Amino acid sequence: MGAQSVYKLADAIAFAEGFYASGSNRPKRNNNPGNLSLDLGFPSVGMDGILVKFASLDDGWAALHKQISMMLNGTSQIYNADMTIADVASRYTATEQESWANNVAARLGVPVTTRISEI
Repeated sequence: MGAQSVYKLADAIAFAEGFYASGSNRPKRNNNPGNLSLDLGFPSVGMDGILVKFASLDDGWAALHKQISMMLNGTSQIYNADMTIADVASRYTATEQESWANNVAARLGVPVTTRISEI
């Protein structure tokens, strides 16, 4: 697992979560590009429903990078590197899982059947 894979997948997840959309949106307001529900040890300033409000955007990106590293290196209790993008979607988001998977895959230029270890 290289840092490049982590950054590429983080960018694609942020894209699917709407972080890059114009106008006011929840990921930007919360400094949480991945819409994470756990702070993973990074500074936070509260919650927005089930989503963490990180103290800074750098903290939000760092938490997302850590989450993805855990997915890829086998330390996540929810995800593993053999999961496809579609598999990840089924656990990452509770709504619009097919759309989320399609957005991540399109951003990466791969099919939803791609294993995250192959990114």
